[in-house]
Amino acid sequence: MDLKDLKCVVAIAETGSFIRASEKLNMSQPSVSARIRILEANLGLYLFERETRGVRITQEGQELLQHAKVILRQVSEAEADMVSYRSTPVGLVRVGLPTSLTAMLAVPLLERCMSDMPNVKLRLVESMSGYLTQWLRDGTLDLSVTFGSNPPPDIEVEPLAREDLLLVGRSGRDIAAYLDEDGSMPMSRLSEVNLILPGPEHGLRSLIDTQARQQAVPINVAIEIDAFSEIKRLVAKGLGFTIMSSAAYNDGMEWSLGAATIRRPTVSRVVNLASLSSRTLPRAAKEVALRIRETVQQKSQGEDWFASAIIE
Repeated sequence: MDLKDLKCVVAIAETGSFIRASEKLNMSQPSVSARIRILEANLGLYLFERETRGVRITQEGQELLQHAKVILRQVSEAEADMVSYRSTPVGLVRVGLPTSLTAMLAVPLLERCMSDMPNVKLRLVESMSGYLTQWLRDGTLDLSVTFGSNPPPDIEVEPLAREDLLLVGRSGRDIAAYLDEDGSMPMSRLSEVNLILPGPEHGLRSLIDTQARQQAVPINVAIEIDAFSEIKRLVAKGLGFTIMSSAAYNDGMEWSLGAATIRRPTVSRVVNLASLSSRTLPRAAKEVALRIRETVQQKSQGEDWFASAIIE
């Protein structure tokens, strides 16, 4: 099995035809067919089923296809990595950002990368932290910003900052009745409000549930919804309160909401830079990782994000 065999497997799977695959690879159709025939004989199994209107990949072929894509991508990255040392970094870097931090980090990160590395194309993907971790695993992302202190064993994380969470209501007046004299919300009083939170699978919800149990504070989740913008909309209608980061609260949108920090104890979470531990990052991704660290550190010093940078 060599790289040309793997390229043939990918091309046939993507086009559904030996003829179209040969055109895509700039090879003769008999050469492509011969390679697959010899490969199947060596492996002792069929990779494709020949049909009247083309070919269909088998379950075994699908398994090899996943390996082939990873191997060919790594070869391409290795070539690009070596070439990049002759000049400035070059290539595509795919970065995941959690929804609550996208508004704060996306633009300054893009500006920093475009200024420092004009030959690097940055693709930003926004989603919940759990999905971002899965996309690191399957190779959809190169890097991601995630939350939490207990990552899966195959994910390598670098703590960047610790952010405090806020109780958010329709207005400051709605929240005022629950605050102490210092203007903070004691965690013990969370039991007195109706909460609008993401479902139990969401990292933020898991953190809140865990800390509430540790403090023996029963909480009432009146509405569960995983759409971040809809949570804010429901809070704005006065249907309940929510808990979110100050970065999410100060997201630049025109929301006339009230907020207060949660104290005794503080509810906080760690912001990480994550990557797949089994993968060596290409130079362009390493350079983007450096800019992510710089951007988080800079933002943690501002007034819109209640966070402290973790500098190791």
